[in-house]
Amino acid sequence: MIGGDGVLIARFQVFYEGNVHAKFEDKLTFRGGHLEGSPPEPFVWRDADKAWGGNSGYLELSLDTLDERPLLRSKAAVGFYSIYSKPGKKSFFADNAYKYGSPPVIGQIAAFGRFVDGYPVVHLDRVRDFGHSIVLINPYKKSVSARIFAHDGRSLPPVKVPSISVRVVRLVELLRPDESSWVGHIQLTAKSRLVTFAVMHSLRDSRMISDHEHLDPFRSDPTHLPVFQLLRQRVGKYLMYRGSS
Repeated sequence: MIGGDGVLIARFQVFYEGNVHAKFEDKLTFRGGHLEGSPPEPFVWRDADKAWGGNSGYLELSLDTLDERPLLRSKAAVGFYSIYSKPGKKSFFADNAYKYGSPPVIGQIAAFGRFVDGYPVVHLDRVRDFGHSIVLINPYKKSVSARIFAHDGRSLPPVKVPSISVRVVRLVELLRPDESSWVGHIQLTAKSRLVTFAVMHSLRDSRMISDHEHLDPFRSDPTHLPVFQLLRQRVGKYLMYRGSS
């Protein structure tokens, strides 16, 4: 925090099918780099499965300065996990994602002209009740169409994700009628960015979730550097290390 003093507004918004379903704000006042008063209570959102007919929404957290002046030194996302917990179900952590400014996504779209995500470990099994779904969150103002392809040539029909909405793609549709199981990796493509997650769950009841993970962006980073450029980087890192020690 620049100067150590200022006021931040922590804003939680819950979105469902194009609308703000709930909104909460906390004011955080800092003096000398320390929070004044007691920390705010953890934000809790109760299960909306019945109210939303089994469909999904998403939560967005933003940190804004009260007077709009620059206050934070870093643009990095807050490093924390959301915790999912309910009686009778497995508790699990879920990481978060940038809405804007994700360096790998900016790089890949600049290089390839498309948004490309991948997930390497999909395991579907009708007998063992292994299900897997991909959550597509579109927090932007235009609808986005996406496709999912598997490594062996199979694919799913296009999925249109409306603005400010979520769609869940059940990967069990990749199984052929005569197959009971399948293991492989998938790639997801779209013309513009989505926020994506992989969810492992029961095939019989997709609300019985065992794990929740992010997908991996197809990166545009160079894999090789000219030898003198690599040498300059290593010398620069060494000098930075020597200067900070």
